Amino acid sequence: METNSAGADARYLPSEILQLPKPYKSGLLLTQADDPQYERILSIRQRMGEALHRASNVMRDAGESDNSVETVRLLVSTIGTLLTAYGIRSKQFSNAQNAYSGMMSSKKMYEGQRKHHRSIFMAAASVHHQNRLTTLAYYRVRSALDDKLIGNMLDFTLSPFTRIRRSAQSTLETIAKVYRGTWVLCFPKLFDALQPGSDPDRMKGALYVLRYNHVGISRISRDWRQLLELVECLLGAHHENKASVQALVSKATEELISSIKEPESFDVDVGLAGIDVAADKLAAATRYAPNADVVKKTHDGIANKTKKQDEEWDKFVDRVIEIAQTPALNWRYALWASKLLLSVARRDRPTDVRLARFFAQNVRNAHPRIRDYGIL
Repeated sequence: METNSAGADARYLPSEILQLPKPYKSGLLLTQADDPQYERILSIRQRMGEALHRASNVMRDAGESDNSVETVRLLVSTIGTLLTAYGIRSKQFSNAQNAYSGMMSSKKMYEGQRKHHRSIFMAAASVHHQNRLTTLAYYRVRSALDDKLIGNMLDFTLSPFTRIRRSAQSTLETIAKVYRGTWVLCFPKLFDALQPGSDPDRMKGALYVLRYNHVGISRISRDWRQLLELVECLLGAHHENKASVQALVSKATEELISSIKEPESFDVDVGLAGIDVAADKLAAATRYAPNADVVKKTHDGIANKTKKQDEEWDKFVDRVIEIAQTPALNWRYALWASKLLLSVARRDRPTDVRLARFFAQNVRNAHPRIRDYGIL
């Protein structure tokens, strides 16, 4: 059932780096894929998932009655349970930790006590076991059915009904933490919802996901592969006059500007002899010695990724300057474009001529706020 890989990093890093460790032995009853009971339970999950997928397609555009909205919310909750209820949830583990801490405080008689009641050790054993169960739920590889259900959940995050959107956005946040590479599925639909002509409620749903979900702005600001596309969507959102949408666009853009990562292309190889000798001694004392071939592949992959980053940076600068110089662009969006260009100005290279020319021209701009960024 595991069909998809880790995502875009597989293009640059060797498979040895991306390989997941073996899961902990957590006392699960069904662990052998060729066990008839395992196959039976898996088939039940498959049938349930397909049924939920078909129901989601039917209920994607629910009516305006409260009954239909509550039905969709129940469907969202059921999909979330199917995708994330494996081992135990992190919230259950947190509750067990808190209960263990409270028990320790109530049973402790004096400071530095080393002998405890048997119930303390039982609670500690339970917490450690639940920790192993919790780790089973993370870094799961997506199957084709999982992709369908995640796509349905993403559709519900863009629903025109607020209650459905909120429920689906919260569930998607949990799903994105559990499954590897969920962000690959999210961005196309989110960016499409921000295009001109989109329904304002769909735009609000996409902006909420980008702002509050960890696969959104917090990830894109550190990764140049989707940064330009997101900026084009945000700077092109002036077509929507609804005040609530413009407020979300403003907040999303400011958050992106504050969190965007300045690119750098240094490849530092200090080569201190003493550190190399110490590393060799440590490697000789450990059970697993470093693989020189994997180290070389990793270094080459990082170099290729840095080269791709530099290419994306050049495209970013050209495109944002082009958008900022559009005559019909609102002054707020022109100001955001200036802030974006200033935030990506590089210190590992000489001053870029395109940026210098752009900010020099802003000195003569009629708007005082834009002139401020020309002086900077």
